Amino acid sequence: MKNSLDHLNLQKQKEVAYIRKVILEELETRLRKSKSKRVASYRILKLVLYGSFARGTWFDDRKSGRASDYDFLVIVSHKALTDMTTFWSSVEDRLFQDPKIQKDISLIVHTLRDVNTALRDGQYFFTEVVNQGVLLYDEQTNTPTKRTKSKLAKSENPDPQRAYKIASDYHASWKEYAETFLEIGRSCVGQSGVSGNICAFQLHQAAEAIYRMVLLTVTLYAPATHHLSKLRQRCEAIDPRLAEAWGPERKPFKRYFELLRRAYVEARYSPAYETSPEILNWQTERIARLLELAETSCQERLAKLAAEASSSYPPAER
Repeated sequence: MKNSLDHLNLQKQKEVAYIRKVILEELETRLRKSKSKRVASYRILKLVLYGSFARGTWFDDRKSGRASDYDFLVIVSHKALTDMTTFWSSVEDRLFQDPKIQKDISLIVHTLRDVNTALRDGQYFFTEVVNQGVLLYDEQTNTPTKRTKSKLAKSENPDPQRAYKIASDYHASWKEYAETFLEIGRSCVGQSGVSGNICAFQLHQAAEAIYRMVLLTVTLYAPATHHLSKLRQRCEAIDPRLAEAWGPERKPFKRYFELLRRAYVEARYSPAYETSPEILNWQTERIARLLELAETSCQERLAKLAAEASSSYPPAER
């Protein structure tokens, strides 16, 4: 794995270095507050910058207001430390509120065991992270007296038949979820006695299911988040054609998407959340289009995986 940020300009190098500092310090502060001896042994093993800023393919579109996130994989020592609510909410709050950080930060947290299992299985997502990522922190380098070994496993080539089977199953399952949520959301728009908030929540679930379908079919991995904007950005990085679903990027449509993003929590729990048949109908139409675009993307991926699986069989078994 690379350990240099030389492909970034000086400003971005300083920003990444500052984010690294915040992540390490803020989690350490959170862990020190616990009186548990077990929690005292929890720690970060590795911190990896991945995605567009690691590859050098980031974008910043001032016209639409959209820009690449900083993506970080945090590899930790214990499974309990992957609990985002318990251990990472304060870290994410600090990253969001810090005026020195001008871009969105996306964190995914996994144990070394889970990452190594994925690498040995040839899982596409983690293999790409290791091959293209930048190692920003390594416990063994920074604290060489530690006894715990935190070596990453060698990435293996994925088994083509297994990859195709898993991707096919993910596609079928999440497509069914997406179609069901979309149909429920569509059917209740304007229906007498049905709150628009209920429709908004169902539509959020439909959009989330579509993005999970894309991520799991194409990469066999999806992060544990309901944040629609983060899922959207990950998927559009995989297939830019998906961005068409929400265009054009202008008022009031940007607000309509933002209301959809907020629906997962606010449509259920906030009395201040408001929507309308006009907004819900726009969201329904756009999600239906997103499903069409996503299905094209998934079918292309499945066709490629099927071809790889077929070519991997011995001649007598084809």
